[in-house]
Amino acid sequence: MFLQPLPTPRGLLRSSFDIARRELAYMLRTPKLLLIMFAFPVLAIILFNLLYSQHIILHIRTAVWDASQTSLSRQVVEAFADSDRFDLVTTAASEREIRQLLDTRQVEAALVIPADFARQLQRGQSSKVLVIVNGSNMLFSNAVLSAATEIVSTIAAGSTLVKLESMGLPPDSALKAVQPVELALRIWYNPTFNYANFLVLGLLATAIQQVTLLYMATSLVREKAAGTLAALREEGISALAVLLGKYGVYFAVNFFTLNLLLTSCVYWFKIPFNGSLTQLLLLEVIFLGGILALGTFLSLVSRNELEATQLSMVIALPSFLFSGYTWPVQAMPPLCQAISALLPLTYFAGNLRDIALMDISFATMQHDLVVLTGLVAVFLPLSVLLFHRQYSRLPVENQ
Repeated sequence: MFLQPLPTPRGLLRSSFDIARRELAYMLRTPKLLLIMFAFPVLAIILFNLLYSQHIILHIRTAVWDASQTSLSRQVVEAFADSDRFDLVTTAASEREIRQLLDTRQVEAALVIPADFARQLQRGQSSKVLVIVNGSNMLFSNAVLSAATEIVSTIAAGSTLVKLESMGLPPDSALKAVQPVELALRIWYNPTFNYANFLVLGLLATAIQQVTLLYMATSLVREKAAGTLAALREEGISALAVLLGKYGVYFAVNFFTLNLLLTSCVYWFKIPFNGSLTQLLLLEVIFLGGILALGTFLSLVSRNELEATQLSMVIALPSFLFSGYTWPVQAMPPLCQAISALLPLTYFAGNLRDIALMDISFATMQHDLVVLTGLVAVFLPLSVLLFHRQYSRLPVENQ
């Protein structure tokens, strides 16, 4: 065996330059590659900065239960209404109504003023303002806690003036006598403020989507590249049979994996599951059906495995950020909300978490189920028609 002589430095440089020029020419002939290499990172940075442009969560939908119905309690309500952190969207007359509003995700928080609020202040005793928050989404919990603390601190200073007037005392004397208004925070659905309860299910949903989409997106294009689809056609296997076979096995494997991981989350990570198993399975079936239909379509419009992988990553990478897990959808700018509305994970991850922690009803997630069903209804028939056309054009030696 003869060893090739080592190239001279000049020869090595010239050869490397030729290879680089050849590769650059390939890039310039491949617009999709250029788009992914340059445009996508730039677009991602712009969108991510736009996503967090407000820095704080504003307009948190809040219900009000004013059991005091006094001028003092109305001042508290006005203080919350004047804050851009809260939107007082409805009123309630009992804790049961508040729970219903939170259960159906009509509000994220509730302001409760007790019946003896003003009376306690006028007696020189401390009085509490209760804020109830949906703890299943810790982004809202943290925002509500900081904003409510700031507002109640301001109210506490104002209550000094009220007591001052009622006692006829000089301001300095009254300031020493009056007890402040206190904030009481009640966290529902995640009372221990456990971050794992909030985050783990979202990461699980993201991982399942990425694996399902990637493997389905590369499945058919891999068969085309290997020439095995033509062999299947020679054997008389129909296009529909090929699709159903692949669709069925990937659905079964990912359905099993998803539920195995969910079981481990409940028994290993001790994440509570308070919801309906039937609703959970229905959500899983429709979501996996939609992801597989989308993956099939990507596989059919891709020329090779690399392109299919790139297209699936374009969908998978921003999904977690725009699904509402890193920043609430309602707090996003309009462009980011539009992107979120196009991503299947948006309609799965939040419902998965809320079924487990909140036991949400079927009606609450009905809209999201309809959207995911629409994903199946659009991409599955389209994939069947497209694959049938491609399959029928494959060369068959016996014909």
